[in-house]
Amino acid sequence: MTSPTHTLPRSDAEAPASARGAALLAVTAAIVFFTTGAGMLEGHAVYPSWYDLAAFPGFAQYHARYGLALLPWLPLPLLVATLLNVWLLLRRPLGVSRWLPIATLLAQLFVIGVTVAFALPLQAQLSTPGHSAAEIAVLVDRLTVVGWWRDLPGLATAVGYLAMLIQALRVR
Repeated sequence: MTSPTHTLPRSDAEAPASARGAALLAVTAAIVFFTTGAGMLEGHAVYPSWYDLAAFPGFAQYHARYGLALLPWLPLPLLVATLLNVWLLLRRPLGVSRWLPIATLLAQLFVIGVTVAFALPLQAQLSTPGHSAAEIAVLVDRLTVVGWWRDLPGLATAVGYLAMLIQALRVR
């Protein structure tokens, strides 16, 4: 015989904390899914277009403006999701394994580390005028490789959030 499923929280004391934790999880998961998609789009659709733009004399200026325009759409949400993940460690919803928020936080920190150590210096070089089209192509090649080092843990983070959502829903 299976145990009955509960449609309401198990006690009045757990209800507010559980609801806040579930809301935090839902918001953070939405941001993680968004940044994962935006990052994949940038790395697999935008970066390849730069090979065609490399011969354009104003490529460095274009790239610098693009980078500034991208800030609110990718780096800022990634940082917000990482901070919310830290909060999720303290306000984990009922049913969510303790190790999942830790694993997703470590993956997000890895993505940020790779971005700071490798991607940002390459992006800064691409924003510097004076490179030939061949030099730009080499920088884009390197950036594409670095992108995979961000894509894989980014996808793992998204899968981790999907698992957390499933676990939280099973309790409800």
